[in-house]
Amino acid sequence: MKKITLSFLVLFVIGVFNTQAQKRYKDEVFTDAQIQIAKGIKFGTNYNWLIINSAALAAPANGPQIVSEITELKTLLAQRKPVPTRYYLPSSVNDTTILKVQDLKMDAYMPDPSIDTASKRPIIIYLHTGNYLPPGINGSPVGARDDSLAVDLCKGFARRGFIAVSIDYRLGWNPIAPSVQERRGGLLSAVYRAIHDVKECVKVIKFLETQGNSYKFDVNKIALFGEGTGGYLGLAYVTLDKYAEMNMPKFQNPITSESYVDTAKFGQIDGSGGLFNLYFPNSVSTKVQVCANIGGALADSSWLEAGDPPLISMQSVRDPYAPFGYGTVLVPGTNLDVVDVDGANNTIMRAQRLGNNNVFVNIPSSDPYTIKARSLYNRTIDYIYPAPNDKITIRSGEGMYPVITPLGASVLQNQGSPWQWWDSASAIAKTIVSAGPPPVTAHQASIGSNPGMGKAKSAIYQDTIHGYITVRIAIAMGLLNPGDLKVKTPRVTGVSVYPNPTSNELSVKYNGIINSINIMDLNGKTVYSTDVNDSSIQINSLNLKSGFYITHIQTENGLAIEKLVVK
Repeated sequence: MKKITLSFLVLFVIGVFNTQAQKRYKDEVFTDAQIQIAKGIKFGTNYNWLIINSAALAAPANGPQIVSEITELKTLLAQRKPVPTRYYLPSSVNDTTILKVQDLKMDAYMPDPSIDTASKRPIIIYLHTGNYLPPGINGSPVGARDDSLAVDLCKGFARRGFIAVSIDYRLGWNPIAPSVQERRGGLLSAVYRAIHDVKECVKVIKFLETQGNSYKFDVNKIALFGEGTGGYLGLAYVTLDKYAEMNMPKFQNPITSESYVDTAKFGQIDGSGGLFNLYFPNSVSTKVQVCANIGGALADSSWLEAGDPPLISMQSVRDPYAPFGYGTVLVPGTNLDVVDVDGANNTIMRAQRLGNNNVFVNIPSSDPYTIKARSLYNRTIDYIYPAPNDKITIRSGEGMYPVITPLGASVLQNQGSPWQWWDSASAIAKTIVSAGPPPVTAHQASIGSNPGMGKAKSAIYQDTIHGYITVRIAIAMGLLNPGDLKVKTPRVTGVSVYPNPTSNELSVKYNGIINSINIMDLNGKTVYSTDVNDSSIQINSLNLKSGFYITHIQTENGLAIEKLVVK
């Protein structure tokens, strides 16, 4: 039913789009032919934790050489001189160093400046998924700044008038470490280093603007958009601002009673300092205006405070790896537990209670994406675990789009990222991720939780991402008003709703197909919602209090609105 509903929304929006004027940031105002892609723009250099030999790093005898290498690297970068090749290449003729570095790069997708008349263009920084390991090694064909979804979404942002910047961030940890302490410490350190990388990128973007670059960045309008792992990263970026937050009990090693994140080693929260960190302090702000994610979660909801940027989340309610509410993160592929986190069901509710998401409250319930999201709030559905945890209630939170996919045959067969797609014939998809027997490829390991995977399936979800998330990014930046989402939908007649007044029983009939029914109270809160996909429906129990309600009946030909009185 979900796929039918999403497909209907795509067709419905196309019909409405053809009757209304295009509006930048809401609609596609540029074509792919009018989009430029600047690839491989370097924004930073730092230690490469994928290839540094941890044993060599820990050996006391190597101490003097390591100190010498740290001094050389920091001196070269401070003087803006090139780093010698021997620091980049492992297992080569010139492989004489213990420390290794990598250049971090970004790809910028933008409307052609010769066509685009805007003097300043807002920026969406895209953070890819991947579990802090490269594609293939992470057990999946995706997880890079140029994977299929990253390219598609960034082009979509650019067609709507944004500059989309898909970036590298550093990877590297051991997901199969024998103890939960090692796994947790490795992952949290990887997240912390990646936060520094994103901050460096934000600083460089803002610095480039002061140098009169040709991109026409609007550095006062920057959004983070993360997918999967990138969603965790973006949420941590905008909420981690106190050292005490890294010293909560669940972030402490029970053996040492110290935080898993070693700031003396990896640097301060602002991204500078630390023995093994090559970023330097400066006065450039790392503030962003809004943070969006699909499939991410927050390390702890207590990190959220009043005044943090607005949050927008689209998450699969039945995601088996990233909890929709509060639960434990599992590493795809190994299925080992790492740390407890808060998903969209908790974070968006808290963001709204703190007032951070107030900017979304006045969005009218007229566009199909808003209608659909709000219709799912306060609904209880079957969950992925056995009783007593076999039900979950979707909470009410402006800025959250819950995705409901069919209940899987087992916990790990539920869909967490149905928007992902890849070329199943590509070399990375054919990478052997489990020797077996039989051997398992990255494609085979990932397709079980994404049945029907492909560009067409992804496109349906991408339309919803842009229809729900992208416009809210624009609203949070002040580029659109809530009223800009109001859609003049075709109204239909010939729908019968009876008895009216009713005592909680209702029949709805139409001479065509009814797609869905939503009943709202006079405050605009959805109190009943159901998908129909038939010409009639008998509702035997509404369980509504006496009073007045508004019934939205979405048909294949348009929307019918009827007043309803409950006795």
